[in-house]
Amino acid sequence: MAKKKKSPEEIPGQMDMLEQLGQKPSINYTEEQEAFIFHEGQDSVILAATAGSGKTFSCVQRLKTLVNRGVDPNKIIFFSFTKAATDELRERVKAAGVDVREKVSSHGDGCTITTIHAFANSLLASMSKYKQIASFYEFLTWFKKENRPSSHATKEQKEAYYELIANMYEDAEQLSSAIGSFKLQSADNIKAPLPQFMSDYNKFLRITKKRDFSDMLIEVRDLLRENKWLKMFRNRYDYIFIDEYQDTSTIQLQTLLSLNAKHYYMIGDRNQSIYGYSGANCKKLETMLKNRRPDLQEMSLSVNFRSDESIVENSNKYSSLTASANSKEGGFVDKKIMLKLDELIELLKQPGEIVVLVRTNAVIRKLEKELLKRKVPMNYFNFISDAEIKKFNSQDIDAHLRRKLNNFKGHFENDAQVIAFVERFRNSKKFVTTIHKSKGREFDECVVVNSVAPDVLQECGIYDKLGKKRLERVSFTDKDEESRNIHYVAVSRSKHKLYFMIYE
Repeated sequence: MAKKKKSPEEIPGQMDMLEQLGQKPSINYTEEQEAFIFHEGQDSVILAATAGSGKTFSCVQRLKTLVNRGVDPNKIIFFSFTKAATDELRERVKAAGVDVREKVSSHGDGCTITTIHAFANSLLASMSKYKQIASFYEFLTWFKKENRPSSHATKEQKEAYYELIANMYEDAEQLSSAIGSFKLQSADNIKAPLPQFMSDYNKFLRITKKRDFSDMLIEVRDLLRENKWLKMFRNRYDYIFIDEYQDTSTIQLQTLLSLNAKHYYMIGDRNQSIYGYSGANCKKLETMLKNRRPDLQEMSLSVNFRSDESIVENSNKYSSLTASANSKEGGFVDKKIMLKLDELIELLKQPGEIVVLVRTNAVIRKLEKELLKRKVPMNYFNFISDAEIKKFNSQDIDAHLRRKLNNFKGHFENDAQVIAFVERFRNSKKFVTTIHKSKGREFDECVVVNSVAPDVLQECGIYDKLGKKRLERVSFTDKDEESRNIHYVAVSRSKHKLYFMIYE
């Protein structure tokens, strides 16, 4: 049962404490938030925060409390998972009245808010070990040039080459992730399958004398095992916040633990651990921290401020932490599974924000292509990118874009109409994205595609009709922890309405 929210007036001595800390007594906290924000102990904390529970708000308030108690902000560093998350967090901390450094390496007073990658890069620069970071798209440009067919190549060879390059650009995100994950897991003695293009990629890095983000993380971890370098950074920070710790790799945590901070705060949700392929392992991470900080405390945030009651009740079935809804609205979870595209189109015609959440980019491309053929008003940023629109408008249409536009012959009068339609709805609140990219976000209504719980399939009477291989593509089992977590992330994004669909 979630703990009831209390106003400061209901918490003994809280009014005086708030006034001493310069905070407004009108702020309401749940009992769980209050326990973390005003924590008095010297121990480190693992804060298990369910979806929509205001963990960022709680972390900002905790950080503010520390500074108001006299902690030097220069001794605080906060790690978040993405640059976008750190930018948002930086603004929220500033708004709370706490000084923040603009960059990891900048001078002046203030707490540091950064990604682990930016931090690792700054450490290497301090060690005079700096190298340029290569992007995966640089590799693709190099690969395209290195493997270009000769003038004597057959038509079939040329077509195969252009098809390969097109597919590599389409799947760049997955290919890059697979290579980076392989490196991290190998460096942590975890067996992993060799990804595509690995030898070409290593050759590219060797020739260009660059490193990628995985190389950087591994090198920093290894260098900090040498006392020569460790003494430069050890004890620099007293407080280390690690947001979204469930997505942190063991190599990253090894680096942060070597800094020997007095207090570590790991904040996240074990049930939203969806990057296991990159070496993220909640249980291992928690054990690593407990071994270094035996006086560790475990706390939780279980009040969901995002979703209506039925959405929270449904998502609770896939979480080890039971949440309670702050909302008094009922919400709606439709257990009828959409099996036809026409059903989705009818839903997308409804007003308001509706986001379609999909497991794979391949399904997204297929779905967007079919919806665009039918001229459904929505944002098609996955199938046709802003860069491709710019290319078209400057009459720089490459073979890859040409093939895309050819899909719409007979549906639009010409290519210009396709581009004009896409541009017209660039700001639409209806779009398709991956479940992974939706993490940390919230939407009014969601359609979850190809991630349907077994019990819902059984209720609809189609579980036994799908076959084993198809079930693996559209559902999950309790043993498949990562797929179950991906499902939990998907069903906990919606604020008011939730739908399911199978589309292959």
